[in-house]
Amino acid sequence: MNKEQDNKTRGQIANVTVENYSAPPGIIAIPAAILGVVFVGIILHFISDAILTFVAALFLANIFLPIVEKMRKKKIPSFFAVVLVLSVVGVVLLGIVAILSSTVSSISEVMPKYQLKWDHVFLPWIIDVGSRISPEFRKHASDFSFTSIVPPEKIVSVLSTIPALISSFTLILLFMLFIVASHGQFRKKIDQAFPPSGSFHLKQMVENIESRVRTYLLTSLLINTAAGVTMTVVLLAFGVDLALLWGVITFLLMFIPSIGSIFAISLPILASFVQFDSVTTPIILGVIIIVSQLLIGSFIAPRVLGNSLNLSPLLILITIIFWGWVWGPLGMILAVPITSAITIVFENIPPLRPLAVMMSSGGQTRIKKKSR
Repeated sequence: MNKEQDNKTRGQIANVTVENYSAPPGIIAIPAAILGVVFVGIILHFISDAILTFVAALFLANIFLPIVEKMRKKKIPSFFAVVLVLSVVGVVLLGIVAILSSTVSSISEVMPKYQLKWDHVFLPWIIDVGSRISPEFRKHASDFSFTSIVPPEKIVSVLSTIPALISSFTLILLFMLFIVASHGQFRKKIDQAFPPSGSFHLKQMVENIESRVRTYLLTSLLINTAAGVTMTVVLLAFGVDLALLWGVITFLLMFIPSIGSIFAISLPILASFVQFDSVTTPIILGVIIIVSQLLIGSFIAPRVLGNSLNLSPLLILITIIFWGWVWGPLGMILAVPITSAITIVFENIPPLRPLAVMMSSGGQTRIKKKSR
């Protein structure tokens, strides 16, 4: 009898527990948020041609907005402040176009020299080693031609895209004009659209995103400029071909965390082995490049950037792959600031805060807990 009552009591307790149980709010919100980000990324991938210029303008405007605000505080008219900033950005963008257009044609001039070095120095050694591995490997090595990397018709097509590149940069400047000019209106619209408590919280989140992304982009811009200039100076000192182009490529690749620095270091070193007859010169050059770039990337950059973005290294690698698929090279450059903005949004939504913790580098968010 006692045993039957005991079983009945346990069954009642189990029923009450099941009836009163409710899943944690994040158990649905977190998978929904991840799927939402992936879905938005897929949509952005298919409309990339229409939106990329606006995205580039948005991030560039975020970098230069504090300069415009400081000029306004010094009683400089807004029109002149905006025009001055846009002029500086335009000169830089046109300078990049000029460097690329001048060096692309130079590539065809050095290719025959590289082909000669390949045929008489590298190819015999590669054939000797490759014949021991596979006869097909030997055939592929024999058929390789440097002119196949950058054929003359490819150079002509690249040069023909320069006007389109200039028009894209012009569109970026136009978008920046409207973004910078209407920056203050966005906060006023938030105040009018939401109640005081909600508008304050939303404005705080937007300011946090702007501040954190701006800090990362600005410091990365300065660090990568130093890396590009250092690379150019070292290569010019050793007489490496296309030194200015390698400097620009280094500047751009360094925006891609981890992966970019590897290519920025290895490509000029490999080119120097093809160019120079002596092995000593490329080795010395390689040591100088590796030491200088590691000094900038591993010593200076962490001290300047610190842990400003608070992102997991594994997450950074995953997001570089994902946003690289979404927007190509620009997506790889913007992967870190975009992920940082998404993390800040998750931090401010309580059901998604555990996901923000998992995305962080130290397992902590930057949302201060309210004192009870």
